[in-house]
Amino acid sequence: MKIMLAFLGTLYASIASGQTNVAKPGAFRISLTTYNHAAYIFEGATTYSLTDSSIQIAKKGLSDTAIKTVYLRPLENRESTIASINRIPMDTLKDYYCNYCIMITSGNEYFLSFEHNSKQKRIDLHHYYLPQLDEIIEIINSNLPAEYQIRYLDKNTIQDCKYSYGTEDNK
Repeated sequence: MKIMLAFLGTLYASIASGQTNVAKPGAFRISLTTYNHAAYIFEGATTYSLTDSSIQIAKKGLSDTAIKTVYLRPLENRESTIASINRIPMDTLKDYYCNYCIMITSGNEYFLSFEHNSKQKRIDLHHYYLPQLDEIIEIINSNLPAEYQIRYLDKNTIQDCKYSYGTEDNK
């Protein structure tokens, strides 16, 4: 078990380091890093970043030492895009969501970071459908050509299994 936790910690650190530069104070930035456990060795992690001026997609493989930008364009309709994201109540969300119906070493991982006007929020989701994240993904996808759009879980994803090994009050 300790080896598995050490592996997951190393994997998490590798993916977190794959996220792109931090925004300037007061600037707008939202980043979504995602990967699938089964495909990570071959496909790596992908980070979608929206700033007040651009949209970028970057990839980082398991053994890569550098992040590769695969898409970068100026952000069109930036005021309405930022306003749409700002309407989503990020501060009411928890920092971590886990779908206990999917083994911790399987499924999709999502890491969402949000920065704007000195507010910061980071949310980690393990194969978990969250309506607010779905809204953010729709906004990101509206700024991307079809071949680069994020494929997210849907609202019918089963995720009401209970965490049974450990304490009973985990939900």
